[in-house]
Amino acid sequence: MDLKETEISSQPIFKGRIVDLSVRTIKLPNGEKATREVIKHQPAAAVIAINENKQMLLVKQWREPIKQLTLEIPAGLIDSTDASPLDAMKRELNEEGGYRAEYWEKVMEFYSSPGFTDEKMYLFYCDTLTKLEEKRSLDEDEFLTAEWYSLDELKKMLSEGKIVDAKTIYAITFWENMLLSGQKMKETND
Repeated sequence: MDLKETEISSQPIFKGRIVDLSVRTIKLPNGEKATREVIKHQPAAAVIAINENKQMLLVKQWREPIKQLTLEIPAGLIDSTDASPLDAMKRELNEEGGYRAEYWEKVMEFYSSPGFTDEKMYLFYCDTLTKLEEKRSLDEDEFLTAEWYSLDELKKMLSEGKIVDAKTIYAITFWENMLLSGQKMKETND
């Protein structure tokens, strides 16, 4: 059976700075019609930053949609000033953590929640960090703190439900599997 849905029409509902919402009428594989609420979202980049003490950098910030503080890996939108997802990752590592990476590698690209949004996330790994004397300022509406956590601390927080962000859960799992397998990332230079 062909599972492809075909768009018949799309009605714009909202156009924002980060997201656009539309309601689409689609034709189902069985010929029937249905509607889909679709959010177009700017792509983003995130970083698994590991320091010399084998700790991962996380930022704590308030997330209004879920009305709670979250612990997340540094991440941000890929905006018009970025030439690439890597440039956005470097900017976020600087802004949110105050570091630059001497070594990085792209881990993967994925969609955050393809049932309703096309937000694409680019995830990078770096483990050779230099603390910056002068870091970039956070965005005007951004308030956060950055802290380092060991893998054991992260696993405990995961088991207690204290980390709820999907990209961060994936990052912790990736790092743990990398350590367990003895895998090394290959070097990429600036």
